Amino acid sequence: MNRQERRRLKKNNKLNQAVNRDLLEGIKFHTNKDYKKAEILYKKALASEPANYDVIRHLGILNQDLEKYEEAYNFFIEAVKINPQGFEAINNLATIHINNKNYDLALKCLNRSLEINGNYVPTINNLAGYYHKVHEPKKALEFSSKSLSLQPNNPLARNQHGKALIDNNRLEEAIEILEELCLEYPDNDNFKFNLSSAYREIGEIEKSNKLASENFKRDFKKISFLLGYTKDKGNKLSAEQITYYETLLKKDDLHHDDRTSISHSFFEYYKNQKDYQKAGGYLVSGNNTHYSTREFNLEREEQYFEKMKSLFSKKIDFICKDRATNRIPIFICGMPRSGTTLCEQILSSHSKITGAGELNYLADISNISSAISPNNQQMNDFENTLNDKKSLMNVRKLYLEKLALHDQKNSNYICDKMPHNFIFIGLIRIILPEAKIIYCKRDPIDNCFSLYSHKFVETSHQYSYDQKVLAHYYKMHTKLMDFWLKKSKNDIFILDNEKLVNNQEKVSKQLVEFCDLKWEKECLEFYKTKRQVRTASIEQVRKPMNNKSLGAWKKYETYLQDLVSGLK
Repeated sequence: MNRQERRRLKKNNKLNQAVNRDLLEGIKFHTNKDYKKAEILYKKALASEPANYDVIRHLGILNQDLEKYEEAYNFFIEAVKINPQGFEAINNLATIHINNKNYDLALKCLNRSLEINGNYVPTINNLAGYYHKVHEPKKALEFSSKSLSLQPNNPLARNQHGKALIDNNRLEEAIEILEELCLEYPDNDNFKFNLSSAYREIGEIEKSNKLASENFKRDFKKISFLLGYTKDKGNKLSAEQITYYETLLKKDDLHHDDRTSISHSFFEYYKNQKDYQKAGGYLVSGNNTHYSTREFNLEREEQYFEKMKSLFSKKIDFICKDRATNRIPIFICGMPRSGTTLCEQILSSHSKITGAGELNYLADISNISSAISPNNQQMNDFENTLNDKKSLMNVRKLYLEKLALHDQKNSNYICDKMPHNFIFIGLIRIILPEAKIIYCKRDPIDNCFSLYSHKFVETSHQYSYDQKVLAHYYKMHTKLMDFWLKKSKNDIFILDNEKLVNNQEKVSKQLVEFCDLKWEKECLEFYKTKRQVRTASIEQVRKPMNNKSLGAWKKYETYLQDLVSGLK
């Protein structure tokens, strides 16, 4: 090395030291949420070394924290160009894709990051979060457990593990972890939000509302706690708070998720205040926003329903001769919001029945993957399964094995209350002839209004946010159910929601008798049964039976003309 090279190296070392000093100082300000000072230092470091991977990546993280997602994305792309093996930046890119609901791209980035560094906890943690988002609880728990084993004291890993435990019906463990996190990090809203959700799912509604209300009052500009606050009838919004959110809604650049959340929160608030005109306006505007993010292909769904009828109109030679004598499935199905959760809560109050909640196993194992909007390839895979006796027996075997994992009290029966299993009644009759099938039925306009007025997770029931589409979908469901009932009426118990509400004991006894079990009075006090509930009916099933929901739509009739006319 000659003198000139030594001088250049010495100069570069001094330069690197200055860049690293500015970067580390910037990270300190960034961590303390002093974003302006952090940005000044990051840009100073970048001016000294324009191709510094770490500086560019942290500028991306800063812009992401400021909700400038396009700028963040561009910084992360630039970082990966500089260092194609930069697993950290590739992981950061995945978080942008998750935020934009580009889940396929997110998974590719996360897998690539993990391929480069298999022990990078942020990526493993984000994989747990990804599988939470796409509703694959077992995988979420697998990755959250791995990240926790690598860094047992990492608060983000512990939080993600708590969420995964909730997804896997292990609420007590989740609450223990989240309560500890909230004590250790009292200013972390995310931990508190997850704890509030866990309380709600286990039936501790007062605890959940209290936590949401306390955090909303501490900083009412945090949208994440707005819905929890407004759902509590005892809470009032101040003029300042209302004005703040009304002003937000007028901004063109407000993210559609936030716009939907605020609108739905205001619907809940004005509904509780009995100002049904304002409530109806926010309900319609919020649903229009949500539906605009991804329209529902009604024509393809109609073809799917007709295909199911066509497949099961033909004579199918195979019917399973095996019969389970224990852990017999009870399929509780029908349109969402038709009373499926109430039905499961009544039955799971019986000593011989376990309620397992909404399980996607039947669709997964039979290769259709989703009961809603399967693609042509998935439909072909399902038809191939249906035409192969060995495959059908394997579906039965795997389903019963998975169902047994939910048995909490050595039950005779286990409830699977995935509402859209009504599409698979033909398959159930073939492979699980011993199963009990309960079809929950409700007045069409009551059912559809209940769907229309609830915000579901992600876009899982996208048909429910447009009144015309919802009415048409409901009619499609009715036609398919007429088809099944014509073929197997004696094997299906029709649970009429109105009859249940008006004559609880008589109908509940008929329901239990249909399951070949002796009556237990605890089924009348279903609201006392402590178990996890993860549906929109989470609060209703914690209270005694009432008829408040019957005809509730009439208060909003002027806003529901498309729905009412569509159901005629």
